[in-house]
Amino acid sequence: MELHEHRDALLARCRRTPGVTSLVVFGSSAAGGDGRRDGWSDLDFNLFVAEPAAALARDWPFLPFRERLVMAAHEGENGGVALYDDGVLYEFGAGRPWTIRDPQRQVLLDGGDLRFADPDPLPDPADEVALFLAKLYIGVGRVRRGERVSGNAHVRAHALTCLAEALRQRLAPQAPRSPFDPLRRLEQALPEVAARLADALDADVETCARSLFRLARELLEPGWSQFPGTAADVVAARLGWPG
Repeated sequence: MELHEHRDALLARCRRTPGVTSLVVFGSSAAGGDGRRDGWSDLDFNLFVAEPAAALARDWPFLPFRERLVMAAHEGENGGVALYDDGVLYEFGAGRPWTIRDPQRQVLLDGGDLRFADPDPLPDPADEVALFLAKLYIGVGRVRRGERVSGNAHVRAHALTCLAEALRQRLAPQAPRSPFDPLRRLEQALPEVAARLADALDADVETCARSLFRLARELLEPGWSQFPGTAADVVAARLGWPG
């Protein structure tokens, strides 16, 4: 089935499930995301329940096609995932109402308990590039002491995310983006930069870290007084890299 068929079935099931009050879908699941939807898009939604029906957030009777479910798991207090036999993945939050901050949304059911707000302000890019250097330094150090799993995560996930945020804000501040994840659709905002980042990630962790470091200095340092150049010099010297 297509994603929109799953969305329509979810809506129909929610309408028949006592205690479900509101349903909001996001991103490529929403009407405004039609142009981004492809075979890898999931069904992303928030579902709210009335107080007497709080068990709905635990048992999920609102999920359609129960006979086709191959996996379902709780994530945190309200989150969940569900995978169907056709490969469509649902990623959702279900529970008592909270404030929704994602602007890429479509309201399918409004039970009068919806509250919306703008996303939190983006982080300071100067902080992000400083955090990038710190997490990169930590990651390489851990790899060198033998903590390859933790070190890889610091370089390829934590440091990379901070660097991507700084790159977006400095090089493509007007490009469409997720306010929550600077890595999403980076290829559309900064195609050449994203290609270089992807190539770096394909390398071993030390080569990856050095490539990210060089890219940061090359693209962010020139002409930006807030770039922590002295700190970058210290990191490079400590790791034995050319500055």
